[in-house]
Amino acid sequence: MSVKGSIFEPPIDLRNHSSLIYAEGVFGLDSRKKFSMRAKTADGILRYADYEIAGVVDSQSREKTAGEVLRDYLAGRENFKTPIFSDLKEARQKTNADVLILGAAREGGAFPKEWEKDIELAMNSKMHLVSGTHFSFAKDERWSGLAKKNNVLIWDARMVSGSFKIPVGSARAYYMKKPVVLTVGMDAAIGKMTVAYEMSVAAKGLGMKSCVIPTGQTAIIIEGWGVSIDALPADFMAGAVETMLLEKEEDFDIFFVEGQGSLFHPAFSNTCISLIHGAVPTHMVLVHRPQREHSIGSKLVKLPSIKEAIYQYEGIILPRYRNAKVIAVALNSSGMGDEEYSKYKESAEKESGLPVFDAVRERGAVAGVISNLKSVSI
Repeated sequence: MSVKGSIFEPPIDLRNHSSLIYAEGVFGLDSRKKFSMRAKTADGILRYADYEIAGVVDSQSREKTAGEVLRDYLAGRENFKTPIFSDLKEARQKTNADVLILGAAREGGAFPKEWEKDIELAMNSKMHLVSGTHFSFAKDERWSGLAKKNNVLIWDARMVSGSFKIPVGSARAYYMKKPVVLTVGMDAAIGKMTVAYEMSVAAKGLGMKSCVIPTGQTAIIIEGWGVSIDALPADFMAGAVETMLLEKEEDFDIFFVEGQGSLFHPAFSNTCISLIHGAVPTHMVLVHRPQREHSIGSKLVKLPSIKEAIYQYEGIILPRYRNAKVIAVALNSSGMGDEEYSKYKESAEKESGLPVFDAVRERGAVAGVISNLKSVSI
C-alpha cells in the first residue's frame, strides 16, 4: 500500500525485503503455555503480511515450522511451512533475510535484555531492524550508532515522527460516504485485529477494494504504515485515526478500523473511545471471548452481557445522528470444542438478535455479514 508523502510513512518498505521474525523463547507451544500472548505480533504477521517471511527464530521451540505451532490459524496460508530456526546464526546462513522483526514483547511493551546480543549480531550483519516495543531503538545512542555504523535502518513501529502534524479530532470522518467498520471489544487483547483482517479478506473476496486502518504495532508492521494510537498524547488519538481514514478515502470502497482496548477495561478505555470518535464508524462489530468473565485489567471489573455491551457502544457514538449500530458479534472461541462453541453461539444469537460467528472458524459467515454492506447507502 502506497503511503508516500504521508505523515505515517515508515522508513522501510518491507515488500522490498526478506524478513526474519525474532521471537526467542516465546513462539513454541511449550512457551505459549506460560506466555500465551507474547508472540501475538509474530502470529499476526505470519497470517496476514503480504511480504516475504524467511523464518522465525526461537531456540526453545521444539516445533520446526510455524504451522506446527499455529495449526488452524495458519492453515491454507503461505507461511504455514515457514521454518523455525534454533538461532539467528543458523537463520542467517540458510536464508537471504535482510530485516529482523522483533515479533514479541513482554507486558508493557518492553523488550527482553537477553535479546540484545542477537539484535547486535543482526545489525552487524547488515540487517535492518523493525520493532513494535515501547523502547525506541532509533533514539537510543547505542542502537542508532550501530545502525549508522552498518548503514542499516531502524523502524520503531510504535513511534510517530510526524505526530506534531496530527490534528485534534473533529469528527470529519462523518463526511465519508463509504462504510467504516470498527471492531470494538468486550475486553482488551481479545482478537479485534484478527476480526478486522478477516472482514477485510472477505470484502476483497466479494470484489470490494478494502482497507485495514492499522492502529496498533502488529497491524502497522503488517500493513507497512499507520500509527499506534496508545503511543500518542490523548488529545491526538481521535485525530490520528480520522487523518488515516481521510488520507485513504478516495482509494478504497470500505474501511475496517482495528479496534483497541475496551470501554470495559479500567486502563484502556481511553484508546477505545478515541477510536470511536475519530473513526465515526458507520457500523461496529463486537468481539467477545466467552470464557472471559472479568476484564484482564482487574478482577474487580466484571464484564457486561453481550446485550449491555452493544447498548453501551451504540450509545457513545458522535455525532449522535450517525446512529451507528453493532451489526454482528464475533467470538474468539479458541479453546472451545465444537459442541460447546455451537451452544454458546446459539445462545449469543438469541441474546443479541445479530449474526454471531468466529472469524477464524467460520469465514463463510464473515462474508455473509460483509455482503450486506455492499448495498448500504451512507
